[in-house]
Amino acid sequence: MISKKNGSLVSFEEVYKKLEEVMLANSGENEFEEIFKMVVLKLWNDLHLDENISNLNNANDKLTFIDGTWKGVLVDTCFGLTEEQFQVCIEIVNVFNFTSYGYEGIDGIFEYLISKEKKGAKGQYFTPRYIVDFCVKIINPHNEEKILDPAAGSGAFLYHSFLNGAIDGKNLWGFDFDNTAVRISRLLLYVGKVEGFHIHKVNSLIKNGARTGRFETGLREVSTTIEDILRIEKQKELFDIVITNPPFAGEIVEPDILQSYCNSYGKHRIERDVLFIERCIDLLKPEGRMAIVLPDNIFGSKENKNLRKWIYDKCRIVGVVGIPRNTFMPHTSVKTSVLFLQKRIGKRCNDEKIFFGISEKAGKDSRGKAIYKSDDNISWKNVEHDLADVYKEFHLFLKQEGIEW
Repeated sequence: MISKKNGSLVSFEEVYKKLEEVMLANSGENEFEEIFKMVVLKLWNDLHLDENISNLNNANDKLTFIDGTWKGVLVDTCFGLTEEQFQVCIEIVNVFNFTSYGYEGIDGIFEYLISKEKKGAKGQYFTPRYIVDFCVKIINPHNEEKILDPAAGSGAFLYHSFLNGAIDGKNLWGFDFDNTAVRISRLLLYVGKVEGFHIHKVNSLIKNGARTGRFETGLREVSTTIEDILRIEKQKELFDIVITNPPFAGEIVEPDILQSYCNSYGKHRIERDVLFIERCIDLLKPEGRMAIVLPDNIFGSKENKNLRKWIYDKCRIVGVVGIPRNTFMPHTSVKTSVLFLQKRIGKRCNDEKIFFGISEKAGKDSRGKAIYKSDDNISWKNVEHDLADVYKEFHLFLKQEGIEW
């Protein structure tokens, strides 16, 4: 994603770093929040062809107006900068057109924001857009299907589902326990002109009846669940599609949560991703389909043998696609695969076939730097990977097996 100014090339990453230098050197404020407000302001101006903001008071008024339209994105509507600091920052962002490369350019901004803020914390790793695109194309969302990402992150799976299948925004559902991720997801969908979507701050692993935390009185706190949100919004049906890349790292040790899952009942701890698998399958309708990015120990380790049997009993395993180790660099070198499945409506058949594919081109080097097919087009659509070939083989398999996705 690049923009030209006076013959020079300027990337959003360069813009962010320049803004970060100003914030760190002068303001004493939370640099991410101040930069985020600046990005929101500039995105609005570029999308609506507004005139450039000339002073701080004008900018704060505009943020208040934006907050009334892009609800749930901003924490506050006032910059914590001096007028002088603001002028330096606005000069930096004004050289870069945030919308000149269409949705891909905008998507890249959110890619950078979420990876910059989270930095792989708690196993949260940004999903490269060519991986997102591949998963969405295999799952093939149709209009009127209800789609869920219970670990929404920047909202990429939902946004690409919208782009791929002409999905009505009201059928897009995303949940995340991180407030910043929720705000970025909402902003991406607002900027992408998606209407009626549902993005909520929820710990997706908590079910009705499970409790976490304590009030000062010593009473247990009852947390909001996905089921609570669905009930409030009068949604009786479960989801046609779940498509997600849940956090890999960390263990769940809360007894109330552990006792609410089949795969952790009676245990004192369990890996977070194991519970995400069970949660996602439970939220699927019968015959609903799912794509989920998982670490390879789920597929091969002795410890997860019972989990694999549980999945196999509940779902038809349609395909497994291995992803190269460098894919999630520079955040992690964990080897991953994408699991594609369909929830059963009856007993399994003995002659079910499974598609096994392996991507051998990560699109990144060992440092996590993207490898492009040519240097004159540095967009994710021009990244050097082989997922298009895997897609063709997978699509042919679905046809041969009579699986109508």
